[in-house]
Amino acid sequence: MTDGALSDAKKEQIKLRATFLNNIGIGAILIGVFTPVTRVTLELPVAKLDVLWISVWMMICFAIGLGLHSLATRLLNGLDR
Repeated sequence: MTDGALSDAKKEQIKLRATFLNNIGIGAILIGVFTPVTRVTLELPVAKLDVLWISVWMMICFAIGLGLHSLATRLLNGLDR
């Protein structure tokens, strides 16, 4: 393995890290995007919610989730070695 090739164990570690980051990204999108949509849909007629502020946080959480997914994808690109 002096040619720079990765061992099977190292490849599995990379896959596990990528899966973990991807799942955290999915969680950020679920909690930060879909939960507020449900809250606004159900509570807006009853309560005064700041929809603009909620929208900003939704975009931030979506960006975090997308960033984590991109990082996970970059990790998987290292498996080609």
